[in-house]
Amino acid sequence: MNMIRIKQIDAFTLKPFTGNPAGVVIDADGLSSDDMQKIAREMNISETAFALKPTVENEADLRIRWFTPHQEVDLCGHATIAMFHALAEEGKFGLEVDEDQSFIIETRSGLLNVDVEWKDMLPYIKFSLPIPEFFPFPDDVSTLCGALGLSEIELSKKAKPQITREGYCFVPVSDYDSLESLEPNMMLLLKLHDRHAITGFAVVATDTGDQAIDWHMRFFAPALGVNEDPVTGSANGPMAVYLLQNGLLDKKKNYFSFNASQGRFVRRPGFVTVNMSLKDGVPVEVQIAGQAITVMEGTMLMNTQIPGKL
Repeated sequence: MNMIRIKQIDAFTLKPFTGNPAGVVIDADGLSSDDMQKIAREMNISETAFALKPTVENEADLRIRWFTPHQEVDLCGHATIAMFHALAEEGKFGLEVDEDQSFIIETRSGLLNVDVEWKDMLPYIKFSLPIPEFFPFPDDVSTLCGALGLSEIELSKKAKPQITREGYCFVPVSDYDSLESLEPNMMLLLKLHDRHAITGFAVVATDTGDQAIDWHMRFFAPALGVNEDPVTGSANGPMAVYLLQNGLLDKKKNYFSFNASQGRFVRRPGFVTVNMSLKDGVPVEVQIAGQAITVMEGTMLMNTQIPGKL
């Protein structure tokens, strides 16, 4: 494949140059894994998503792979929102304005559901995530605080730092000011990755002082080549389960919907809706939802050759 069509789409926002940018290639079947990695490195944004034919055609509608500039990852929320925005924009898979559709996507995290609805003639995408498990942080909390540039007294008293099997570390802080004053040391965060396979650090304040926002988040993932991610769907979704498992939600309820904010500190504010359904106090579905806007589209030349001197 000598050239590909590619888009750059800002997700979790309807305002250009905010939210989280993602690269999107909607026809990637002719690309090798090495090609995809090179494209993601050339785009040099947190993730680039590639749509392919599924390997399990009777079970999935399409397959999506996600690459950071450094490596392939198992899951990416904002790039999935961006991908389905692009598919709806081009009318792929029979997507039409005001016609809701549901899809099953094949990923390295398993088969996941995506719903495309419409708000004011624009696609509104809901993406179901794997339900996470949380475990105690496996090291001295002072080490974690030192790596994040955080004092221990700034940690929340409501819950303790915990990690997921997928390698995310959730760190609740007492207030917005503590979130704003973070000065993470990327080398120390990389050492925690090397020691405990922690790929991302989600620092969260739930005392927002804003009734419209349930939490503010910052997310650091130097091991993935992303020092600070603007808006991280794959971290905001698990926050609902984190709150539930730490006794901060009423398990008698069957449904929760949260509004999360992220990206202010890198001047790319965005907003994620997080939905969680329970049965007998146990999460049975976690969704992230949002919209997106295309900011750039064009053609990438894959095999440009510069002629030698005559």
